[in-house]
Amino acid sequence: MRHLLRAVCLVAVAGLGCGGNPEAAPPAPSSSDVMAADDTSDALRINAQAFNPHSHPYGIPMSRWAEKLWSWIYSVPTAQNPFLDTTGVDCAVNQPDGPVWYLAPSPDPGGVATVTRSCTIPRGRAVLIVLSGVFNDFPCPDPTFAPADGQSLYEFLLAGSHFGADAVNFQNFTVDGNKLQRIFDYHETSPDVFNFTGDISLQTSLDGCVTGSQQQAVVDNFVIMLRPLDRGGHTVVYHVKDVHGTDLTVNYLLTVQ
Repeated sequence: MRHLLRAVCLVAVAGLGCGGNPEAAPPAPSSSDVMAADDTSDALRINAQAFNPHSHPYGIPMSRWAEKLWSWIYSVPTAQNPFLDTTGVDCAVNQPDGPVWYLAPSPDPGGVATVTRSCTIPRGRAVLIVLSGVFNDFPCPDPTFAPADGQSLYEFLLAGSHFGADAVNFQNFTVDGNKLQRIFDYHETSPDVFNFTGDISLQTSLDGCVTGSQQQAVVDNFVIMLRPLDRGGHTVVYHVKDVHGTDLTVNYLLTVQ
């Protein structure tokens, strides 16, 4: 079952409102762009507040960080699931130990919507945010949902996930009022299937394909990891639109302790 998520407009962007001119999807990156995306030096950093696209923060590829965030979301029961939470009260539930704090995106509202979440996070943690995209998992009850003859499971799931990121035609992301540049460059795709285990309660609230045991999935999404924020209050805002009429703003009011 495919899940389109039009993520938070505050998850890593500033201000309680999103403005600015739409960013059109960029042309294919040049070789110098690719080199810069893999380098975290100050001279080659796209945005001072964030790790570069396709880099390896803390020794892990950004695509894998996105998979980790979704595995975290699927591990949490419906009653406290941060993806389904509209206020931020559940933002700390089951947060893993380590250098990175996860912020959940927001479900695609299928129209115009604004979500505001408040969250307190520990000082010294980077902040990972999935902006928009698709989580595509297997197996599902539908017997027709399966690879064709000669098609790998990865090829099958990836083909079914492209409709999400490809449909996005506007993205704006700010941190404390500072607009991040080249948001369309932050596009990360699973290099292969990965394993996750979803809480069985999500079968009726989020994803009818959840079995409660280990499954496989891919993600195709826009994802940003912010460098650790200073102690105090911060406002992160994300605004996304797509060709299907989704117009979502997500505000995260963060308190770093």
